[in-house]
Amino acid sequence: MNARTDNQKGFSLVELVFAVGILALAFLAMGKLFVTSMEHSRQGRHDMIALNSANEVLERMRSIDFDDVYAKFDGLDTEDSASVPEEVRPWARHLREHLGPSARCTIDVIDENEDANMTNGLIEVEILTSWTERGRERTMRTGTYLVRMGS
Repeated sequence: MNARTDNQKGFSLVELVFAVGILALAFLAMGKLFVTSMEHSRQGRHDMIALNSANEVLERMRSIDFDDVYAKFDGLDTEDSASVPEEVRPWARHLREHLGPSARCTIDVIDENEDANMTNGLIEVEILTSWTERGRERTMRTGTYLVRMGS
């Protein structure tokens, strides 16, 4: 191999291969970063869908008579279509469409008959949404209290 003189310009094949290898490693690292970023974005989107769906049901509960909330929503389980009231069936379908066929939501309504510490005119609502994401079960628990107005 001839030694380069100062007036020769360019890269040797070894230098070129080395530079391409470094660039390839950099692109692979960035590719992994993008894939991880997309997965986190998908998880965040699913979390928001679960939270917004739970809030939608809570709004439906607030829109009906306080005395009907327990009867209509306690024990609701989207896997058992008989336990899902007609007015929230579109919501249950929405969950499955956006979180996958494994999506499930259960609702427990706790009143003074179930919890002696609960005041009359106050009920606690717990909504548990679960779905499978990348072979792993994810859950989101949402809860609030509803108060009878004018009590």
